[in-house]
Amino acid sequence: MPYEDQFAALSHPLRQKILDTLQSAPSTVRELTDRFDASQPVISQHLKVLRDAGLVDATPQGTSRLYRIEEAQLNALRNFLEEHWQNKLKQLGEEPPYNA
Repeated sequence: MPYEDQFAALSHPLRQKILDTLQSAPSTVRELTDRFDASQPVISQHLKVLRDAGLVDATPQGTSRLYRIEEAQLNALRNFLEEHWQNKLKQLGEEPPYNA
């Protein structure tokens, strides 16, 4: 999964809140709709973006779906950020000082 898709999915505040909620426990669209000031279609659309980015998964539960975080994908994204950050910090330490 391209990291660009995941960063784009994480860029929206409501999707961030949805992920925070799913971090605690898997939830249905209805449970998420009750929690946030958003309609079912809005929550469903945000969940679709998160699913398409590989950040959440859904399993059928009766007539609804239970959404949960894809831990492996979030861990891969976190590892990418940590590695990228460490590499950039090392490069900064190797840069010659700025001469004005």
